Amino acid sequence: MAARSLVVNADDLGYDPGIDRGILEAHARGIVRSATAMVDTRFAAAALRGAPRSLGIGLHLVLGEGLAGPAVAAEILRQLDRFEALRGAAPTHLDGHKHAHARPGVLDLVAAVAADRGLPVRALDGATRARLRARGVATTDAFLGDATLRPAWTEAALLRAIDGLAEGVTELMAHPGYRPEEVATSFGVEREEELRALTAPAVAARLREARVVLSDYGHLGRAAPSGRGKRS
Repeated sequence: MAARSLVVNADDLGYDPGIDRGILEAHARGIVRSATAMVDTRFAAAALRGAPRSLGIGLHLVLGEGLAGPAVAAEILRQLDRFEALRGAAPTHLDGHKHAHARPGVLDLVAAVAADRGLPVRALDGATRARLRARGVATTDAFLGDATLRPAWTEAALLRAIDGLAEGVTELMAHPGYRPEEVATSFGVEREEELRALTAPAVAARLREARVVLSDYGHLGRAAPSGRGKRS
């Protein structure tokens, strides 16, 4: 890996056709090299089967608040199996819708499955990063992104983030897309603003000038899976 590597991840693939179109455009014309997909929506099958192989895709776990203990582990495995059936490959990594994977009582269960399968996991902060790595789970060295900001990323914000990148691998979480066509969500027009930022020529130019390498989680060094439950 280069001294500074950036994983620009687009959340919510498979959520809505308009969002999916935007994510694929942010990959084709912009700096997105990674995405995470839901697997149980009406649009998941088309999104996962139709996305180009040049886009690294992880699993965007959707975990209800009422799930706990063994039910969480079972649900993670079910969603992993569905992802592999739809994509024809394992996900590049795991994260969670509304950061459900990082909830107390959930993170350790996610880490156990991830260690078993050799999958990296999104770490939101230093404490989470240390906890995952102690379990043998690979993750990035830093994380950027705040979904409570509407939008989180403008062109100016991306340029500032690039200028401030530290050495190592950083994930930048983004939510590009077009306004949702089928689902009801308050997070709509902001997705188009992020799409414009992620496809801005000045942003790509700044990355080249700074010699920052765009990557996805598939290029992140992974811990060797334990082999339990591993498919041949």
